[in-house]
Parts: sequence; structure tokens; C-alpha cells
Amino acid sequence: MQLFIDSSNPKEILQAREWGIIDGVTTNPTLISKGGNDMQETLRRVLEASPGPVFCQVIGWRDRERLKSQARWLHRFSERIIVKLPMGAAGIQALIELKKEIPGIRLAVTAVASVAQAYLCGKAGAEVVAIFNGPLELELDQEVNLIAPVKQIFRNYGFPTRVLSAGRYPGSFGKYAVAGTDICTMRFEFLKLLFEHAFTDKRMNGFLADWKSVFGEQVWPET
Repeated sequence: MQLFIDSSNPKEILQAREWGIIDGVTTNPTLISKGGNDMQETLRRVLEASPGPVFCQVIGWRDRERLKSQARWLHRFSERIIVKLPMGAAGIQALIELKKEIPGIRLAVTAVASVAQAYLCGKAGAEVVAIFNGPLELELDQEVNLIAPVKQIFRNYGFPTRVLSAGRYPGSFGKYAVAGTDICTMRFEFLKLLFEHAFTDKRMNGFLADWKSVFGEQVWPET
């Protein structure tokens, strides 16, 4: 499973990159809008900070031609960009037509919230289906089991489409990993939580207190 950071903040991206755990970056219109008034400069800084691919979403929903035009521009801007198209009839049609027009373009479909929608993405030839399971669970206040059935459907019909999950807390992260998601993306504050657990803190503080009571500030020889 690949781990991405959901951010448009280069400082956050570089910090997560220093941890050595992220493979790329996901963005969305909300995140890009938080990066300042120059959207192209914001995207450029994200690309510079990212260790790998960057997901970037076209703006709009219903106008197929405008979706396609923006996707072409994003593909030209950087081949590291995976263009996110919106779930819907226009988005799926745009995906099919762009695949025929630009064979090398990488396309994802975003805001997918059902097995049926995911199937359409796989059938249309999307590289990635972005399932909004984390946000959907928060919206519905109940567990949403989409990853396993979607992965099974893709296996049934030979769709190579990968599944991207929007993770929140460490518990959901583990659940998505067990279900076999291909990519999990998390905001910076949730990525930090993956390193943390109250039991770990308790044990480490105990170990260090016992050591210090006998050896003080000494440590093993360092070379």
C-alpha cells in the first residue's frame, strides 16, 4: 500500500517526506484554494515538495469539454500529475475520450461513494478510483465498507484500476490497509497520529525512568 499526504502546504509535505513514509501527494480544490491566490504557483510548489505523483483535480462537474481541456493542461504542466475527474456522467465520458486522445495521460475519478460508481470508473479505464470512505463515514456516522467489494469487482472483471482511500484516524487507516486499498491518503495531522499510541508512551517513559534512576544521562557508546 502506498501512503500519500493530502496537502497543498509544502512545509507539511517536506516534513512528511523527511519521515520517509510518503509516496506522493493528493490535492483537491479546497486545498489548492488554501495555498494562495496563484493556483499555478501553488501546484508548482506542491510538485517540487512531493517525492512522487501529485493528484490534482479539474474544476467543474457537468461540462465535459471544460473538464477535458483542464485535464490536457494539467498533463502538459507535469507528467507527474494524476488528473482527478469528478464522479458523474460528464466525468466518466471525459475519461473515456481523454484515454483515446492521450494514451499516456493518468486519470483518477474522485468523490466516489458507492460500489456502482467504482465499477463505472473501472470499466471506463481509470487508473485510480478515489473512494471517499473516510469523509463518508464522518458524514453518515457509521462504518462504510467499500474497499473490499470494490477490489473484488475489479478482480472479477480484470480492471487494473487501483483504489485510493481517504483515511482519517489510525483505526480507519488499519481497516483500509487490511481491506487491501492500494493507496491511503491522509492529512498531515492524521499522518502524525500513525506514530503515536498511549501504550507506547507509557512503556517508553517507564523504560527511560528506570534507566535514568541507575545510569543518569549515560547512553550506550556512540560511534
